Amino acid sequence: MRVSPEGPYRRIGLFGGTFDPPHWGHVKTARGAADELALDELAFLPAVQPPHKRHRRLTPFALRRQMLECLLPLDPRFRLCLVEAERSLPGTTLETVEALRRQGFTEDRCHLVWLMGSDSLLELESWHRPDDLLESIEVAVLPRPGYPPEQAPERFRSRVRLLATPLVDLAAQDIRAGRIPLEEAVPPPVARFIRQHRLYR
Repeated sequence: MRVSPEGPYRRIGLFGGTFDPPHWGHVKTARGAADELALDELAFLPAVQPPHKRHRRLTPFALRRQMLECLLPLDPRFRLCLVEAERSLPGTTLETVEALRRQGFTEDRCHLVWLMGSDSLLELESWHRPDDLLESIEVAVLPRPGYPPEQAPERFRSRVRLLATPLVDLAAQDIRAGRIPLEEAVPPPVARFIRQHRLYR
């Protein structure tokens, strides 16, 4: 994912997560948000080791990155952004956004939109410098069942864009545990990759 000063002005959505594995829920959510927000690009940002999941052993980053690459042909707007791995970032959203700004993703060249679920909005108080985050980038919130955004503090709720597109909630732990058939849970290229590399066994 690159920005050129000579290129056309673009609207770019940023969709972060562990993607362990990337599944149909991610694809449907990304497509719906890209449509609703009129995005030119939707970039998946795989986290190396998110702070809130340090207790869980993740599939190696290189394999999760390759699984995400399997999604890119599914929609011409899909991109992959590896800023957290390339810059050895600690995984906080604000520092990721600041790194992208330093790389040239400034508002005079493109408009960035950070996607988050309503569950994250309700937990935003515990995030790293949440007020600075909301000053640094537009945040769009995807509704997630059981996490009503109206329960978020007004100072956060009034500064985000609430989307109609839901966060399609497939349980990744059920996929890893084999409780959902791969063919139903993930796109065919991802299923082939998982079987080839004998993941989640």
